[in-house]
Amino acid sequence: MKVLIVEDDIVSRELLRVIVQKEGYELRTAEDGMAGFEVFSEYMPDVVITDIRMPRLDGIELLKKIRTIERDTIVIIVTAHGNENIALEALHMGANNYLKKPINLEDLKIILSRYHSLYKTKTVRKDITALITSQHLLLSIESDLDLIPSVAEYLVNQVSHIYSNTDIISIELGLSELLLNAIEHGSFNISGDEKEEALKNNTLVDLYNNRKENELYKNKKVHIEFNRTQSYCEWIITDEGEGFDYTYMPSPFTDRLVTNLHGRGVFISKLQFDSIEYIGKGNCVKARKIITT
Repeated sequence: MKVLIVEDDIVSRELLRVIVQKEGYELRTAEDGMAGFEVFSEYMPDVVITDIRMPRLDGIELLKKIRTIERDTIVIIVTAHGNENIALEALHMGANNYLKKPINLEDLKIILSRYHSLYKTKTVRKDITALITSQHLLLSIESDLDLIPSVAEYLVNQVSHIYSNTDIISIELGLSELLLNAIEHGSFNISGDEKEEALKNNTLVDLYNNRKENELYKNKKVHIEFNRTQSYCEWIITDEGEGFDYTYMPSPFTDRLVTNLHGRGVFISKLQFDSIEYIGKGNCVKARKIITT
């Protein structure tokens, strides 16, 4: 996977460079937005990590220019404290995610790993499935976070001939977020506070493992129903957890939500689909994407 880092602060740029390089990704850097777009046009990276505040061309303008020539590139916006609303605006303009300074390096690794899984085995095939006018599919999976990339990839492969490459990436990102929420907060009953504390103490893996071994949670499954009609595709994800009060959802503009990697999954997934609907006690969510001709 090819990564481009666009950052005017030399210390921040070097830190990002070291981390991305250590993770084994191909890498280029640029010192501002104008230079970043020049490198982008020649390098055509899979992922762009860009600061918002930069001379000559800021991150928002760089995002706009990137989207005029390439819709499939993953763009991650980096924002300083006080600029969170700008980052959320960037999500609506086509950015895929954002990080807050000072960057949590584990957050960066997790995000890059997630996006890397989207690019490893991308193939778009048109075959006999293009003749299907309706489809129904049921899956039940163990509450295993390692299964998420493969399951999300399998699900989007069912519709790879229906949607554009850009939509396919969006759908896979959205499904990954919803499956992650279903396992973390549904099957494992991990609260936002528990995850925040585990991230702070670098014990998230231990928290997952403890839940997997706990008799209360280890046998819970996540059920996925996929329906396709001539006008839309929908994915219904149901966990065996206790649910939550989905009639009250925190604002995406609250400090807690915009400054943490976790807690944004529902908000980000909403941007990937045409509609998101919670059902029953909140442990069932329906995501729908319209088919355009």
